Parts: sequence; C-alpha cells; structure tokens
Amino acid sequence: MKINNWIGWWVSTVSVFVMIAPGSLHAAPPAARGIPGITAKDVYPTPCVDCHTRQPDGTDARLSTLMARWNGQADPKRLSMMQAIAPKGVTLKGKHISLGSAVKDIPASCAKCHTPQSKIAPPFAALIHVTHLSRGEESRFVTVYQGDCTHCHKLNKSAGTWSVPSGAEK
Repeated sequence: MKINNWIGWWVSTVSVFVMIAPGSLHAAPPAARGIPGITAKDVYPTPCVDCHTRQPDGTDARLSTLMARWNGQADPKRLSMMQAIAPKGVTLKGKHISLGSAVKDIPASCAKCHTPQSKIAPPFAALIHVTHLSRGEESRFVTVYQGDCTHCHKLNKSAGTWSVPSGAEK
C-alpha cells in the first residue's frame, strides 16, 4: 500500500511537470508599442515648447507662465523636490528670474544657468527628470504623454546620438 501511494504521488507529480510546457511559467512579453521618433511618428519634434503650450482644458502650461509663478509663491511640494537637487549650500526660495528673451531658445537657454556645476540653480537634467517623472500619476508627462523618453530625447538614427532640440515658446 505504501509503495502504491508513493507510485501514485510520483506519477501525479511527473504528470504535472510534463503538462507544463517549457517556458510557459514566464509571462508573455507585452505587445510592441510605438516609440515616438523611432517606430512611431514624433508629434513633439521640439519637445519643451511643443508640450508646454496652452492646453485644451485652458491651462497655460507655457514655461514663461510656469516660471512666473515661481515668484515666492511656489508650490511647497515642488519647491521641496527642487531643493533636494539644488547645489550644496543653496536654499531655494521659490523664485525664478524672468525668462525674458530666453523663451526664444528653450531648453538651450535654460541649460546656461542650470549647468551640472551651477552654484545657484539645480542642474537641468536632474531638474527635468525630477519634475516630469518623480511625481508618478500626478505628472501630466506620465499620464498624458506616457512618460516616454523619446518625447524629449531625440535619436539621430544614422549617428546613434541623442539630443534635446530647442525652439521658441509658442
């Protein structure tokens, strides 16, 4: 009887393993999606100024408008995010200088002050990535634009290099 139980267990165990096809324990890969500028049309060729416009819901998301709000009344949550990436010893006050003519060449003009070595402002790359990606579902870049890197970073397919094109605010 004990041998029969053991044989029964062995046969049922082997049967389970035989019924599971090799590789079937892994999830199927997701369906391929279009990657803007690589496998799909790039509808934001000048990323900052193509996205930061007056929105269909009436929101003015232009960078000149957003930076004008940094006049000492910056959202404390955003200010805290920026403080985390500010240069050592710098306390951000929630103020931003007027963009003036800088709006004619965004983001290149922004990067002039927001350098990796800046002693007065958060570095541009950290600032943009924190602003657009770290807030998850609270970020329009994540919810509306699907957080797709190629909306901003443009691939030169023949050279294999990346860039972030500049343009004038609309």
